Amino acid sequence: MVNTALGQIVGKRITGVVVKKGEAPAWQLHLVFDDDTCYEFWGDGYLGNAGGLDRGGLAEARHYLHKSHTIVFEAVLGAPEASPDDDA
Repeated sequence: MVNTALGQIVGKRITGVVVKKGEAPAWQLHLVFDDDTCYEFWGDGYLGNAGGLDRGGLAEARHYLHKSHTIVFEAVLGAPEASPDDDA
């Protein structure tokens, strides 16, 4: 289950990223915003990331690996809250 608090970061400007490794949880990724707030992703397994930016916007992100992956949460600046896989 995805924590829908993730929607709180939509529209914020990221000014920093901090990745930490240690004991439980094994991995932490903090997005730091220009309003002196931050959001944490954490997990005990491997926390992977892409090798760089990908071209494309919301439609491309939704479509990427759509045959093997399901959208479980989505929040978009200026859009009403969508149900998972509305456009699948």
